[in-house]
Amino acid sequence: MMSDFEMPIGACDCHVHVIGPYAQYPMVNDRVYTPPECGAGKLKTYLQQHQLSRVVLIQPSFYGSDNTYQLLVTQEMGGCARAVVVIDQNTGDEELDRMVSMGAQGVRMNLSTAGMNDPEIAGQQLVQLADRIKDFGLHIQIYSTPKIFASIAKIIYSLPVPVVFDHFASVKAAGFQASPELPIILDLLKSGQLYIKLSGVYRISGAEPDYAEVKELAQRYVDTNPDRILWASDWPHTNTIPGIPATQITPYRVVDDHKILQLLAEWIPNPHDRNKVLASNAERLYRF
Repeated sequence: MMSDFEMPIGACDCHVHVIGPYAQYPMVNDRVYTPPECGAGKLKTYLQQHQLSRVVLIQPSFYGSDNTYQLLVTQEMGGCARAVVVIDQNTGDEELDRMVSMGAQGVRMNLSTAGMNDPEIAGQQLVQLADRIKDFGLHIQIYSTPKIFASIAKIIYSLPVPVVFDHFASVKAAGFQASPELPIILDLLKSGQLYIKLSGVYRISGAEPDYAEVKELAQRYVDTNPDRILWASDWPHTNTIPGIPATQITPYRVVDDHKILQLLAEWIPNPHDRNKVLASNAERLYRF
């Protein structure tokens, strides 16, 4: 393991959540899980501990399209924070303008939590969403499976807005070389229309604590287009545990955030490329 590297100015965690007091910020009834409360104070401490000067708050599935708490915390954090929101058919232009003024820079499509596995419907929703937000300067962030990503790739090329894939594009690290979808995803990445987040490493690999099998996949992404790779922690590491009712509080994953951040020294040994992934790519996409 290489020694700690120097964090670049403007280092950004591009994927975190905050969870407000249950009584003030109720979750949707049909949520998949209930995480513990985790507010702005804990987020600020986390960022300070890891020398991260910028952050992107992602609207979590358990809040549905009520972005109130993510946007309040984004505004509280000031110029160092941006948000990715969720909208629905009831979100009007005035509301979109308001969210942009509070720091929103993207809109999330969470196809995985929604159980969306029909590529045709996913493609239609993607086109409609891109058309809806194109005049607001927003991008689309998608959480789904490699199979869905590959099936909608042709649509993504034609969209009038950039697209971000969460969590290594959900490609499993073990045996990724044989993934039939990976070449399609890499071509999208090469085109510049797509960004990929190196985030939630535990979602694509069980080889903790060093996740050695992830190194080659991360390098493949960076080598394909270092200007379109982002880094994120997925903090505070929400979890779903089989057998626990959706309304019962599910503990966070136990994650060594410092160790995972330092893996970037091995994944991206070139300091210039690492600074792109940690700082300048996020500065461009999220308009810091």
